[in-house]
Amino acid sequence: MKKAARGDSGDTVTGAMRDQEVLRANRELAAYFKGRRTEREARAALKIIKGFIKERERTDAGRRRPLPGLAPGPTPKRAESRTRGKGADPSKRKPRRHVQTHTSTAAEEAQPDTSTLSEPQDSIERD
Repeated sequence: MKKAARGDSGDTVTGAMRDQEVLRANRELAAYFKGRRTEREARAALKIIKGFIKERERTDAGRRRPLPGLAPGPTPKRAESRTRGKGADPSKRKPRRHVQTHTSTAAEEAQPDTSTLSEPQDSIERD
């Protein structure tokens, strides 16, 4: 049996078989969550799906086949990386905004604080 090369994701026969296998694995996983499959079967289905995802991530964005069960969409121009380059300047980050503390308004300053002016009164009267 001949092993497929890494860049041969466009092969229609193996691609169609792989798509059918992934669709079946999705159905198996859904059946597990409905209580119709065992955990062992769900783990096997999950391995198939994870393998498909890893293989898909390795292929170039322009050469990727559409997801199984979906119509082909527009091809992205380039896959963008989320990490910064080695020469990226860390000082390019926005500085933190300093939050101002609450300042009292003129109306609040005009009213005296009544809690400190009055003396506490005993609620129990003694004779």
